[in-house]
Amino acid sequence: MVFRYFLAWFGMMILAVLNGGIRDGLYKSRAGDLAAHQISTLILLALFAAYFRLLSSIWPIASAGQAWTIGLMWLVMTLAFEVGLGRLILGNPWRAVLHEYNILAGRVWVFIPLWTLMGPYVCFRLQQAP
Repeated sequence: MVFRYFLAWFGMMILAVLNGGIRDGLYKSRAGDLAAHQISTLILLALFAAYFRLLSSIWPIASAGQAWTIGLMWLVMTLAFEVGLGRLILGNPWRAVLHEYNILAGRVWVFIPLWTLMGPYVCFRLQQAP
């Protein structure tokens, strides 16, 4: 079961890349960088929520422990992807990579990795509700 969720993470990355492309192509120039970042983060949180619910309806999560295992796996994969993309591929300095997580500067991206960690557990609890 966890292997299926490992593979499903790649669907999350497709959603993230499409969301970023739409942001950059449609509204970033009008809204500005910070507002576009915030809007696209909210959109991606909603897309991930729908995706997580779809996945958990197809492959029900068996336990809270399994949900946290999936979430932790997704968190590690997401952070590795972001650091790998930002540092290794794009050559951004650590300052620029970490800036995306600076909530005091209005950067709300930190909610994406947090949601990848917590989302499977939330879906597990929702599937347990009567």
